[in-house]
Amino acid sequence: MAQVISPLMDFILNTEFIMLMVGLCSILSTDPGFVMTESSHLNNFVERPVSVFEAHSKELVPSTCDMPYEFSAEETAIPLQRVRHCGHCKAYVKGFDHHCPAFGNCIGQKNCVLFIILLAGFVFTEASWISDTAKVKILDKTGHLASLYINLAISTMIFSLLQLLWQGVFLAWHIYCVCFNIRTDEWRAYKKLGYCIASTVDGSSQINWKRYPEFHLIVHPETGQTPSGSETRFTNPYNKGILSNVKEFLTAVE
Repeated sequence: MAQVISPLMDFILNTEFIMLMVGLCSILSTDPGFVMTESSHLNNFVERPVSVFEAHSKELVPSTCDMPYEFSAEETAIPLQRVRHCGHCKAYVKGFDHHCPAFGNCIGQKNCVLFIILLAGFVFTEASWISDTAKVKILDKTGHLASLYINLAISTMIFSLLQLLWQGVFLAWHIYCVCFNIRTDEWRAYKKLGYCIASTVDGSSQINWKRYPEFHLIVHPETGQTPSGSETRFTNPYNKGILSNVKEFLTAVE
């Protein structure tokens, strides 16, 4: 392959590989934002099912503050802003987005920037590899390279293409989340402890924001309608506009 790839592309590709290895080692060992506490209040706040929230839903009012609701002194002693529980790590994580099986670590407030940089690095590296191996495939018609190298190049190109397809979508999703200040955990369907928290009466899957009361906007019935006509809609109290959201994402490492 060295006969086909230019020295510049060879340097760029090897640099990308080195940066990916450094980033991978960093994200494996970094602290995503673990909250070290044994508070029962925190446990109840994060783990209680949506039915408990619904019992108090009429008292909830959406807010643009970082901490939309009032808590007891013991609860406010802990930074509760978007603290979620990771079932894989059995720990509470501030700014929890999701647990990444590939990296074996949670993605939270302290390592989310590194995660997106690393994900973008994988996308660009795989795109570079596909571009280079495509040249090998073209030169195969001239017979300049042995068939063994051609087969290796084609197989790795197909693998990289498959990786690029889902990683590109995954990267686009996280960019969307950054722009609108939302977390993956706050959207996805959720099932735990034998009951489906995000399920409707007809059994269809719902997004995960119903677990978290700060995303609840209670629409009361109009005059003349029955009280049971109240509707819970989605609102995002953390969304402060794209520019502010991106700035907050880049600086929220503490």
